[in-house]
Amino acid sequence: MRDGLASIARYVRAIMGDNAYEVYLAHHRSVHGDALPMPEKLFWRERDDVRDREPQGRCC
Repeated sequence: MRDGLASIARYVRAIMGDNAYEVYLAHHRSVHGDALPMPEKLFWRERDDVRDREPQGRCC
């Protein structure tokens, strides 16, 4: 039962984009190796800026 709830929680986090920074870090490590990734605060700021400039990707 707990595994099922954990899976649902991960799914909802992915849909909502709450795990976007973790996904970015994994991608950055695989592509850029030891290069420093952008700080989390900057990541979220830039992500929001892109969404504000290009709203066609959102439903609301």
